Amino acid sequence: MSDEREFLITRRRKPHYGSDVTTDPQPSSDITPSADPLRVKKQINLFSGVMMTCGVMIGCGIFLTPNMILKVCNNSVGISLVIWIGGGIVATLSTLCYSELAVTIPESGSDYSYLTHAYGPAIGFLMPWVNCLLPTSIAIDALAFAQYAIQPIFPAGGALPQNSVKLLASILVLLVTAINIYSVRLAIRVQTMATLAKFLAIAFVVGGGLYYSGKNPSLALNTFENAFDPGPIEGITFATITNAFYQVMWTYQGWNALCHVTEEVDRPRTVAVASILAVFIITICFVVINVAYLLVLTPTEMSNSTTVALTFAGKLLGNGSWVISLMICIVTFGSVNSSVIQMARVSYVAARNEHLPRILGMLHIHRASPLPAICFNAIPVLVLVWIGEFDTLIDAFGFVSWIFFAFSSASVLVLRHRKPQLPRPFKVPTIIPIMTTIISICFVFIPVISNPHFLYFYALAFFGAGLLVFYIFVHRDWSVPGIEPTTKFCQNLLQVAPEDLD
Repeated sequence: MSDEREFLITRRRKPHYGSDVTTDPQPSSDITPSADPLRVKKQINLFSGVMMTCGVMIGCGIFLTPNMILKVCNNSVGISLVIWIGGGIVATLSTLCYSELAVTIPESGSDYSYLTHAYGPAIGFLMPWVNCLLPTSIAIDALAFAQYAIQPIFPAGGALPQNSVKLLASILVLLVTAINIYSVRLAIRVQTMATLAKFLAIAFVVGGGLYYSGKNPSLALNTFENAFDPGPIEGITFATITNAFYQVMWTYQGWNALCHVTEEVDRPRTVAVASILAVFIITICFVVINVAYLLVLTPTEMSNSTTVALTFAGKLLGNGSWVISLMICIVTFGSVNSSVIQMARVSYVAARNEHLPRILGMLHIHRASPLPAICFNAIPVLVLVWIGEFDTLIDAFGFVSWIFFAFSSASVLVLRHRKPQLPRPFKVPTIIPIMTTIISICFVFIPVISNPHFLYFYALAFFGAGLLVFYIFVHRDWSVPGIEPTTKFCQNLLQVAPEDLD
């Protein structure tokens, strides 16, 4: 390692949060020699961008939530499908807002970067603070992977050994972390292949539904002829609709996936185009897969099932239902991989702005991957896997995510007011960020009102603790004793250095 990169460089550049952003880092070659500028590589094009976003959005949710949504809708097939379509519309509106933010502020980090520029570094700091210590989305997908991987081994309906589930989930997290450490390009290729496998899984479900319907058309005719039967609709209240919509939007989350890796996309406009295309594709897939379930299962069978995909497979394939378990494992594997890619970039960009320890804002000198951030993020994921419960993690993830979505939607308007001089190649009508902000605020308060839980107040207290940490370590610039020699040691051990930016 050269002398220039062997020792910690404490101030390679000024933190650029709050500054006007007009350009993005220039691309470089696949392997970065120590004499060349050390920067992340622009390896994501339109196709891989669509695949990455679809890969994030197609998670375990589409195999876990359809039965809950139908049950909440009082087994009204028509209303449940309307809610799924409505979820796609809300996801599209949110994607449009994030698309304007991505081309206006072409930085990786998604909500962190946007909140920092719009509201200041203190609010922006809360995003990496939560992601670093509560990476619930990765833990959720890892546990789902382990549950479906182990389930075929045990008798149907039997309790799964939780230690085995958590051990397998931990192995998955370590494997995906190793892939991302080894090569960013490999991680992107794995993500693309996993997403293609997800589409094959959806095609299998849809094809199986059509095959079963061809053999037994009376079931489908009866289900969809009575889709808007007034009987079930009369029992639906506003509270039940909002609860169902909340579950649907948890399934749709992931539309801002490319915003986390903007600096690794060939050009900022690709972020907007790929994200919008992906949400359109996913909306169609989610509606079609729900229809496929109902071609095989009656509304009552579907709503009473705790694992609708396995119930579907059991009726369609009998003893071959393990095929669905395998497909869900592939789906969740891809979701874990994409989440690792995203979360590491949030920590990396925050550390680059000196909001987190500077070692996390460094790149491997040969692979140009944010190796320290990837390794660091795996630790709290493993902790959550072993101490967290699946349902509790889902509740925490949804509540916290919608708080950030509300702030990010509003930041479209804030940035237009505070920084009108920034170039905006893509600009959404003003009514869209207003609508998405209101919707996001509603989703923050819906679970608090309908099902109060100490977890929500714990999350708010966690935000308060984050602001205190920011004040002490960032605003007051209080240094932890021994941080410099520790950073130098880790830098030499991991062969990392700060990124070269103009």
